[in-house]
Amino acid sequence: MRNLILTFFLLISNITFSQELYINSEPASLIPKGSKVVRLKYLNIKRSESLIYNIIKPSISYGISKNIMISAMFQFSNEYNFNGFSIYSKQRIFSSDRQKYHSRFSSYLRGSYHDKKYLINSLDLEFQDTGLEFGIIGTQLINKLAVSLTSGLGIYTKQKLNSLQNTLSIGYLLLPRSYKSYKQTNVNLYFEVMTNTILDKVIPRTLSKFSSTLAPGIQLIFFSRSRLDFSYRIRKATNSNDFLIKLSYIIY
Repeated sequence: MRNLILTFFLLISNITFSQELYINSEPASLIPKGSKVVRLKYLNIKRSESLIYNIIKPSISYGISKNIMISAMFQFSNEYNFNGFSIYSKQRIFSSDRQKYHSRFSSYLRGSYHDKKYLINSLDLEFQDTGLEFGIIGTQLINKLAVSLTSGLGIYTKQKLNSLQNTLSIGYLLLPRSYKSYKQTNVNLYFEVMTNTILDKVIPRTLSKFSSTLAPGIQLIFFSRSRLDFSYRIRKATNSNDFLIKLSYIIY
């Protein structure tokens, strides 16, 4: 009976949430209480033919309750070895569920410290800057399409700058066409648009008042537990593009 219940839970999770497991952003959904998610993220940034950064970011997330989850991330690179960490928490505000349709809203808080900068023309608390970020996430699922909007305020302590950060994320469940077992492999397509608007009147010459990143991606989910993500982030103007690979595993 326990195995049957677990199988049912995994199948429902596969059907309901798979296309909102975004690659470059977090959905409003939280991981279940007591569950853990371990991740390994790899970033490849090519500044020139002779200068290529390989960044590794292991992390672990834990569901403290049905309303709160927390994550810890560490960062290593081929140039600087260990060079940063961040703490991230997410809090449920509202949730409404129906079959193949739900609405969710959550708040989030991120604190980051990094002692090396990879892209001098970019602000990014995820992998190169130090500061705080807090905001709100709204996610809407309709059948096989999930759309999410993240809006937050970034406070960059080293540069003494503030910015408004917005991300629009769209996920579509491509395969399977119909569910028969949680053993089926899911294939999800993603497209995300990330923008950063500096709020200060006086800014360094190396930065733009407004910057944007486009990030198409594809995701494979195996046995409703393991994820393999691929994304190519296209940055504006003089900023280098980067390639992202992410492995995730859920421990119930």
